[in-house]
Amino acid sequence: CAVIAVPGIMNLASSLLSAAWQPQLVRAPSRRAAPVSVRLLLVDDCRINRMLVTAVLTRWGIVPTIASDGEQAVHIAERQRFDIVLMDLLMPVMDGVVATAKIRQAERENPRRAQVPIVAYTSLDLAADPMRMARIGWTAVLPKPCSAISLRACLARWCPDSFVGNGHSRH
Repeated sequence: CAVIAVPGIMNLASSLLSAAWQPQLVRAPSRRAAPVSVRLLLVDDCRINRMLVTAVLTRWGIVPTIASDGEQAVHIAERQRFDIVLMDLLMPVMDGVVATAKIRQAERENPRRAQVPIVAYTSLDLAADPMRMARIGWTAVLPKPCSAISLRACLARWCPDSFVGNGHSRH
């Protein structure tokens, strides 16, 4: 499990706790959001990270499929289609680099299967090397720890029809 800085945990956790501990700051939505149809695979070996990201996603109506290592992610991706994959990089059994390569290889072998956006969800600074990202097969990088705002922006960018179309870009 990758070590996460405490301030980073607070970024994501604060959006969850603000509703619980400071209800006067939370406005009721003017209309009920439409059900979200984002099919998201969350791959992370750290249980705390999975819990925090899942808590934010479920607030938006997204129930992610979870994998705790790259090998599980590859097996799941073979059987199901996803709109987006959030892939941790440093994991036991199979890391995110190898898992991404295997998922991309399976996509190349099946031309009817659309290429899924795979977002490197990591504390490593990868955005400075776009050539390496493209070589490995990552679509983008979501820095870990992330805030609910950056997670929302990621989903709005890479799943616009499923996420933004359901009114979540404004909440």
